[in-house]
Amino acid sequence: MLEVQTKNYIFKSFADCRGCVERALKDGAVFSVGGAWTDPWAKRLGLPHVIVENSVETILNALESATQLRRVQVEEAEKQCLFKTQSEMYQAVLDFTHDAILAIDENGRIQVLNPPAERIMGCRAADSVGQPVEAVLPNTLLPDVLESGEKQLDQIMQIHQTLCNTNRIPILVDGQRRGVVATFQDVKQLQNSEQKIRLKLHEKGLVAKYAFNDILGDSPAIRSTIQIARSYAASRASVLILGETGTGKELFAQSIHNASDRRDGPFVAINCAAVSNSLLESELFGYEAGSFTGASRGGREGVFELAHGGTLFLDEIGEIPRETQVELLRVLQEKEIRRVGGSRVIPVDVRIIAATNKDLLQETVEGRFREDLYYRLDVLDLKLPPLRERGDDVKILGLHLFRQLPGGKDPIMQSQFLYLLEQVGPYQWYGNIRELQNFVERANILMRNAGASSVTVSDILRRRAEPAPEPCQETESRDRRAIEAALHNHPGSMADAARSLGCSRQTLWRKMKKYGIQR
Repeated sequence: MLEVQTKNYIFKSFADCRGCVERALKDGAVFSVGGAWTDPWAKRLGLPHVIVENSVETILNALESATQLRRVQVEEAEKQCLFKTQSEMYQAVLDFTHDAILAIDENGRIQVLNPPAERIMGCRAADSVGQPVEAVLPNTLLPDVLESGEKQLDQIMQIHQTLCNTNRIPILVDGQRRGVVATFQDVKQLQNSEQKIRLKLHEKGLVAKYAFNDILGDSPAIRSTIQIARSYAASRASVLILGETGTGKELFAQSIHNASDRRDGPFVAINCAAVSNSLLESELFGYEAGSFTGASRGGREGVFELAHGGTLFLDEIGEIPRETQVELLRVLQEKEIRRVGGSRVIPVDVRIIAATNKDLLQETVEGRFREDLYYRLDVLDLKLPPLRERGDDVKILGLHLFRQLPGGKDPIMQSQFLYLLEQVGPYQWYGNIRELQNFVERANILMRNAGASSVTVSDILRRRAEPAPEPCQETESRDRRAIEAALHNHPGSMADAARSLGCSRQTLWRKMKKYGIQR
């Protein structure tokens, strides 16, 4: 341990001791340690010598000292290894981060300059470390931050030919300014990163697929509506789309988004009527891990976070319960959300487009919808015309839908289909585009199976031209009992309950809300 070359010589009698000393001298010994027998022979033969008398206690002390010395050596080696590992990790972070990093000490001299900073500044770290920062990079403002101790965030500066976004952060140790760290981001690289993010959004489906050119029709009603919607696209104000079921509310919402300056951001849609009241808040605002039974381990983003920088389409906004309306109003006013079960406030930049087939103004009068939320949403309103007010658009839309089906490009079948549409007469199309689509699909199937010429309108049109009467009280009572029984028989699965009733989950949620049934 002491790095001293030693050799042991063992003897059993006083007579043998002289031979040991002579061998030691012959081997080149310059100092000896031994007992009382060794001392006279060493002095007689000219070898410096010291007498050590051992005991059990001294041997144990020596072993303990040796053990402690070894322990110190091992701990020091471990500290050095840990320090070296941390240094390598920090160096890897500096070398391979996308941000350029420049650090100066309390005297304004460069201490750190990573490879991205070398590329932007056009210099080498080996030549720059230890130099005054202003001699290497004029007008950095780092000395100003060192003097003031105030951080500077999101500053734009030109470094040679590169436009950069920079942050300058003072380093404080026990309240004393010991240096400044600056990070630089090439604005062009940031734009490239945003482009990659947009591609990822496309992969996730958070995009608007339709534009105004995809809206078919030539009637004055639809052309006027499109013109108004185009003007709304130039604004960032909230839009409330009003219209009957099947009039194309999401089609217009996507078109407004794609014509706006948010077209490169995400488009996120949520049907408020398709989510249960207990889950709607977490779907809108997200939730933290463990906030409720069944929550994902890492928590989850809500639609507001997903739509950051883009547009959020809230379909069936009239179905949101009163308690959630309060939270939604706060988000629209403050432009920040707090996840369910969390305390962190997250700023969001989202344009809201809402849609409903209800008369929200009447809903506010009757106390089912908050008046302040209504006026927050209804900054710009867009009324979509029903199909019965669009004249010959029925033929345009019907023929377009027919062409998408098997055999729909056959001129003879197209001609027969248009003849059937003319025979419909002044039909009201209460289901609008969806009902027309059902009509087209039934006509296509019957025309291919029974022959185009043998199909009549009565074979296809199974619904009366007048609106269906309101369900009587007895029917509502029967529906309520059936729903309650299905929920009782399938307590753990809404899908199974809906399946037993012969309807979709969305229809089941609607009826539960209508009748005030809780799970």
